[in-house]
Amino acid sequence: MRPARRTALSTLAAATLLAMAGTTAAHAATPVPKVGTPFPYVGLVRAAGEDRYETAAVVSRGSFQPSAGSSVFVTSGEAPADALTAGPAAASLDAPLLLTRPGELPAATAEELDRLAPATVYVVGGADRVSEATVAEISAAAPGATVTRIAGDTRWETAVEVAERFFPDPAGVVLTRGDTFPDALSGGAAAAVAGVPVMITEPTQVPAPVAEWMAAHTFEQSLVVGGPASVSEDVAAALAARSGGAAPVRLAGADRYDTSAAVAAQVFPAATTTTVLLATGDDFPDALAGVPAAAVNAAPILLLPKSCSPASTLAYLGTFPEGVSEIVLGGPTAVTPEALSVACA
Repeated sequence: MRPARRTALSTLAAATLLAMAGTTAAHAATPVPKVGTPFPYVGLVRAAGEDRYETAAVVSRGSFQPSAGSSVFVTSGEAPADALTAGPAAASLDAPLLLTRPGELPAATAEELDRLAPATVYVVGGADRVSEATVAEISAAAPGATVTRIAGDTRWETAVEVAERFFPDPAGVVLTRGDTFPDALSGGAAAAVAGVPVMITEPTQVPAPVAEWMAAHTFEQSLVVGGPASVSEDVAAALAARSGGAAPVRLAGADRYDTSAAVAAQVFPAATTTTVLLATGDDFPDALAGVPAAAVNAAPILLLPKSCSPASTLAYLGTFPEGVSEIVLGGPTAVTPEALSVACA
């Protein structure tokens, strides 16, 4: 059962924005999503601020309410290296994920910390990602909260630190490439809903800290997101060795967009969700902040290119006979009207 603090956007629907008539009505004409908070609406709505930091705060306000003993995660809004595994960890504590600049806490993030009044703030990433001065600003914005930094010397060590703290005995794992972000974002939504960590790897070999972590666990279920160029067969075999010898399920497409659609189709079939989140596949912050919100809705994150909707995305959306609520993460320069309305050639 979801804790009371979580608000499923679809169940709170009180109004219809750009109501859909048919399975792909949202794509029939150039849509102009309403910008605003909160965003629990049926139809198509854009959750966006003036920048990535405001957008993360908008997503948080639309999905999370203040609660005694609650937590908030804060990570870099400029470098994905340490941030990729933070989304499922935040979801595991029913917590939002906010973003910061390395050397300065954005006003929108400070205001959202003040609104949420958390008991604990987890800062994911080293001092090069979130400076000590910024951590002090976080403490000032959330007076009374315990502020804890979780970081290793490398992205691999940070990923292991996150997994060990928030998933001490994981039943499963989602493994993705860690030197780029798209597959980890698509896989992050799947991991968040399943209550398991995202673990990252190099394409052709398992980094030593990750290998040590894997050796300490046996997984009942495992999922690889990305093709063999992203996670090689040798790396997948290493994961299989920790999964009772069973090969992990691999979800992949021709590109990041098809991969996100493959994850959605496999993990979030139409019978199990009424909401999808849409974000740009060209950058990471909006989708990263959306991972805990995806868990709220048991919803996938679909990545879109700038100028059109891929056939795989449209095919997935077409599996919803009654239509689906679409939450667009980011402003119109990130997810353009064309990305929402024009089919890719």
